[in-house]
Amino acid sequence: MYNISVKRCLLVGNGMKNPPQFLRDLAKSVDFVIGIDAGAETLLESGVKVDLAIGDFDSLKNKELLKRINHLEYPKEKDYSDTEIAVTHALSLGYDEIILTNMLGGRTDHLLFNLSILYRIFKEGKSGKFLENKEEIYIFDKSIEIKTDINDIVSIFPLLGKILFKDSKGLYYPLKGKSVELGETLTLSNYALSNSIYVEIENGVAILILKRIRPKYS
Repeated sequence: MYNISVKRCLLVGNGMKNPPQFLRDLAKSVDFVIGIDAGAETLLESGVKVDLAIGDFDSLKNKELLKRINHLEYPKEKDYSDTEIAVTHALSLGYDEIILTNMLGGRTDHLLFNLSILYRIFKEGKSGKFLENKEEIYIFDKSIEIKTDINDIVSIFPLLGKILFKDSKGLYYPLKGKSVELGETLTLSNYALSNSIYVEIENGVAILILKRIRPKYS
């Protein structure tokens, strides 16, 4: 169940496409849907209403669709990526949680910079995450609890500082009392033993990557 007091915004990019039903169900869980560049086209093709499209639209196959939706168009040559502009806009609208999807696949540089944008959302005191059909990415300090399936792969990346684990539940390799920092792979490829996992850290900021073994959508 979702907390109805939390305002959620969905940002859909132009990366590896998720199944249409995945996008439709995800869109039902949010208050506002933004299509980033050709992500707007993907949404419409999936039968999802686009509240706003943002970008330079250089990847858009059919620019005629812009006549049918609200959009903010930017020049191709600019100092910020379309994704950063979309996140900035979502933050300016006061959303508490920003969900990004269709963000993986393609260029590694885009992925790394998009992960840094996730950190920017975190610094603003908001919740940000990547939700894909087969993979999810979260950023956290203190603690995190997420739903899993048994044998889902869980990796935790130390983004800032040395991470000291205070507790963990539902993982094959317990993390309590362990520590990890950049350059170490202790927390690569753990896996879930139950339908949820819990991780608590004492310091630092971490990224949790969940690889779903049995995606819900095909």
